[in-house]
Amino acid sequence: MLLLSIVKPALLAQPSPDWKQIETEALHTLQAYVRINTSNPPGDVTKAADFLVDLFTREGVSVTRYEAGPGRSIVLARLKGSGTGGKALLLEHHMDVVAADPSRWRRDPFAAAIDDGKVWGRGAMDMKGIGVSQIYTFLLLHRLKVPLARDVILMAVPDEESGGALGATWMRDKHYAELDPEYVIDEGGFGSRDMFAPGKLVFGISVAEKKIMWLRLRAEGVAGHGSQPHPNNPNDHLVRALNRLMSEPMRSGRFSVIDTMKARIGALTDNKFNNAIQQSTMSITSLRSGVGDPPRSNVIPSVAEATLDCRVMPGTTAAQWLEELARRLADPTIKIEVIYEGDDPVVTPQDTPLYSALESAVKRRHPDAIVTPMVVPYGTDANGYRPKGVKSYGFFPAVLPAASIMSMHGDAEFIPADSLLPAIQILFEAVKETVALKSPR
Repeated sequence: MLLLSIVKPALLAQPSPDWKQIETEALHTLQAYVRINTSNPPGDVTKAADFLVDLFTREGVSVTRYEAGPGRSIVLARLKGSGTGGKALLLEHHMDVVAADPSRWRRDPFAAAIDDGKVWGRGAMDMKGIGVSQIYTFLLLHRLKVPLARDVILMAVPDEESGGALGATWMRDKHYAELDPEYVIDEGGFGSRDMFAPGKLVFGISVAEKKIMWLRLRAEGVAGHGSQPHPNNPNDHLVRALNRLMSEPMRSGRFSVIDTMKARIGALTDNKFNNAIQQSTMSITSLRSGVGDPPRSNVIPSVAEATLDCRVMPGTTAAQWLEELARRLADPTIKIEVIYEGDDPVVTPQDTPLYSALESAVKRRHPDAIVTPMVVPYGTDANGYRPKGVKSYGFFPAVLPAASIMSMHGDAEFIPADSLLPAIQILFEAVKETVALKSPR
């Protein structure tokens, strides 16, 4: 009995956090984080890394900083566990954001103003808001002295918006032994009412992504005077070829996960997000041509280029995709260059303690919610862990309006201010359930 009285207090339920204080802290942290301009390009996250190192140091948390290259800092904070519960759980987010053109915004994209109940700014959604939910989940485990059965790692990386070569990929290649997680939680899925299906609150937990292929098409021709048209104008070749290419959808495989989504939700609402997760997609993302800066109006150039962002479903290999693309272009003068090729799709299983904990935590706060595995149309760093057998989930357990989700990479990016605390609460409950030492029975 004496031994039991000594052991049990450490495993007793921790006091409830002061959630109002946590909400205030988290919103202030998010504003400060968004105000650090980490646009990629150029992708310099030095000041953001300084900010996070200072935050964790003040909390008394062990933190390590890695440098993958100039301005490419990686911050890793760790809470040590006993190891009896298995390998680590990794909370990962990226510090870099896509560029913002202030002339296109109504508000300063790096002011992080709270207006109309929303935090506005580049990165508020993608993904500093998500990062803050992870940070406070991690800090709550530390502050409440939760006894851990496994390590919990918080890692903030650069370079995700450029493919991750000097971010998560570098860390996996150079320092995987310092990670070696069983689980990863990153960006991807979320909760939303009406976005997936009318009148339904749905939380999607991302378990798979399509293969990314970024391509450059280059048409070469003969330069000349604009007053004298000729058949070897590379602009003509490229425009006609792109028209042929985009005239009909490319071949598309399928994810069984989509069948699971439809079985749980019903027919998906017709919108660009839902349409994209059900098929392979291809977008023309840039066109470049001309001679001079600005390009001369009276000169036919010798080169014209276009870039394509392709997201390929399972069942189609990279070679098959390129073969079909060349057939559609139907112009041997156009060269196809692969700029970047991501990993082949791997689906994370859903019969895991972490997935169950996430689902249960959502249902406790939202009894009417439908929780489902999902595919996301975009790419995340989580996908790089799946081929290693790591159970990787993309999930931000906030209830978000479709407008917030669609604002990512746009000119009015925002996150509802009141969505942050519930997301922290759900994530904290799920992570705690997965990593905490269990009381003896």
